[in-house]
Amino acid sequence: MKRIIFLLAATTLTFLVACSDPQNAPTGVSEKVSVHESGWTAPASTSFHGAALAGKKFDASECRQCHGSQFDGGLSKVSCKTCHASYPHPANWSGAHTSFIKNTNYNLNSCKGCHGQDYGIKKINNSCLTCHTKPGGPEACNTCHGNFSGDATDLKMVAPPRGLKGETNATSPAVGAHQAHLPADKNLAGAACQQCHALPQTFAASGHIDADSKADLSFSETLARLKTEGGSRVPNLVYSATNNTCAGSYCHGNWGLLKSQAKDNAFIYIADKMEGLNALPKWTDSASAACGTCHGLPPAGHQPHDLTRCFVCHAGVVDENGKIVDKTKHVNGKVNVFDQEYPMF
Repeated sequence: MKRIIFLLAATTLTFLVACSDPQNAPTGVSEKVSVHESGWTAPASTSFHGAALAGKKFDASECRQCHGSQFDGGLSKVSCKTCHASYPHPANWSGAHTSFIKNTNYNLNSCKGCHGQDYGIKKINNSCLTCHTKPGGPEACNTCHGNFSGDATDLKMVAPPRGLKGETNATSPAVGAHQAHLPADKNLAGAACQQCHALPQTFAASGHIDADSKADLSFSETLARLKTEGGSRVPNLVYSATNNTCAGSYCHGNWGLLKSQAKDNAFIYIADKMEGLNALPKWTDSASAACGTCHGLPPAGHQPHDLTRCFVCHAGVVDENGKIVDKTKHVNGKVNVFDQEYPMF
């Protein structure tokens, strides 16, 4: 009986020793154990973890179970921050997210999924409003175009230079003559935009963002379409995206002033009417709208005078050198003469 017990004990000990000895893994079998599917870290894979998290609206509570509450390793000893300096964004997100937003056609809903409808919810230590401090946060007009660091309520900070692709040169259609078209008085900002564009009231307004990322021209019934010459001259505006030219606008000389309606100023006429030159300026070439392009110096139908004498009648508009000194009184739909202002009939 003692012999049988001894044999059983020896057999058990041999089995335990054999199981506890370190063994080499069989050829072709990985020593690492992963809870993730193949392709988990490959962006092109259908199993990519970014897509999986997006499906969970970036709820990473399951990740914390292994990688720690701050994603810095935890039980797994593998830190998510090796790739993600600030979950769920990569280390260079502050410089790269502009391209990401563009590539998703400026869809900010993915941001709202984590940061809330007002973008103010913090994840780790930051929210969208950490950098986007202007009213509206990422939806401020000058987030995408204009001067990002400027006051978003000031038109000069909203209009290019700086187009959607970062353009700053006036030879680019995205920049062109935007700044040249802004009035000196920023209180006219909204009206200035609406001369050419339908001004969106919200970021998500219909027509604001579309597939080609180009601004739509509407030429609303304001200054650009001003009726003159007793109401008989009605501008018909046409913009050529091929040539970057603007044709037919009141602003560039499609206007007429009848002597019969001039009242106290009829003495200055030498014809039945004065009129502009109905110019065809190029949006990307400032020289195409130089002084004397849109109307003669003086206009056709006006008594001939040297340019340096314009200030005699048009004081406050031009100086003794014929230079515009008050842009709010130039191309404003009014006749400014002898310190009086009259509508252009």
